[in-house]
Amino acid sequence: MKSRMVLLFKLIIGLGILFGVYVLVAILYAQFTDYKPKAEEQAEVLQAKEPLPLIDKDTLVFYNWNIGYAGLGKESDFFYDGGNMVRSTKALTDKNFDGILSTINSWKHDADFIEIQEIDRDSRRSYHRDQLKEVFDLLGNYSAAFGKNYDVKYVPIPFTNPMGKVLGGIATLYKYKAAETPIKYAFPSNFSWPKGLFFLDRCFVKHHFNLKNGKQLIVINTHNSAYDGGQLKKQEMKYFKKYIVEEYAKGNYVIVGGDWNQIPPGYTPLEANSDYEEMPVPADFADKDWTFAFDKNTPTNRKVDKPYEAGKTYTTVIDFFFLSPNVELVKVEGMPNGFEYSDHQPVKMICRLKD
Repeated sequence: MKSRMVLLFKLIIGLGILFGVYVLVAILYAQFTDYKPKAEEQAEVLQAKEPLPLIDKDTLVFYNWNIGYAGLGKESDFFYDGGNMVRSTKALTDKNFDGILSTINSWKHDADFIEIQEIDRDSRRSYHRDQLKEVFDLLGNYSAAFGKNYDVKYVPIPFTNPMGKVLGGIATLYKYKAAETPIKYAFPSNFSWPKGLFFLDRCFVKHHFNLKNGKQLIVINTHNSAYDGGQLKKQEMKYFKKYIVEEYAKGNYVIVGGDWNQIPPGYTPLEANSDYEEMPVPADFADKDWTFAFDKNTPTNRKVDKPYEAGKTYTTVIDFFFLSPNVELVKVEGMPNGFEYSDHQPVKMICRLKD
């Protein structure tokens, strides 16, 4: 009996040592291969197959969608959000991405700009499909700008089923000639070491388009922090505001879209969801003449602690647009699809550039 107890004790000690070595090696590997984005750098651009025209109209159509790398459809939960799943099966991921492609393809007839978040290029969680290239090829004569915000060679958590390699980011697809190469700005915020080694390096991408009146249209795609308790988002919004206000002060038109991971001013969650504490956009972020464009009646995001159940799963609005005073909101509408393909639902917005 005593010998068995000694053997069991040695086994536990041995497993503890192995686990410690695994963690140490994972952290060291992540440290030496850590992606350190520059504060400002050119985004990667996939050029349209044919020359693109200048913007020749004042009414524009935008779509925005966090596609959740095709791994967070209605059947999924996610371990970061209190669930168990690390990645969906290949069959479900393929089903989700086929639906994502079909949906985006239906936007070609009127989309001037399509902003996407959580699109993968080469990740274990999405079975190493280059999702951006597939969307780009599908749309035809659009250019695409990619802002990398997640580049980790090996995410070791959860330890029983590691996420592994992740390479992804945000993308903007557009059918007009850009005035210059889009710039990716890294938000000056991240989780503390070593956690920050394995999380996204949040960013936004800014695009410039010349207009016939001599001004520019500034289109920004953003994906702000999540799982941060609000502290990182506050830093990001303070940093972010400077770039938005500066462009408007030049006389330009500014349109920001994305996954803000915050609720817009004036939005109140549905009664059934009112016990969940939300983080709103800071009250001092925008002057009163600016417009937050969102559909209060259609949720854009769901909690991923369990598979989606209509009427039971917590939902909210965190995906929306932000318009400078010289841009008129014509219409904004959520595009409900039962969270079939992602934990987010798309948003369509029509706006007009004022004289």
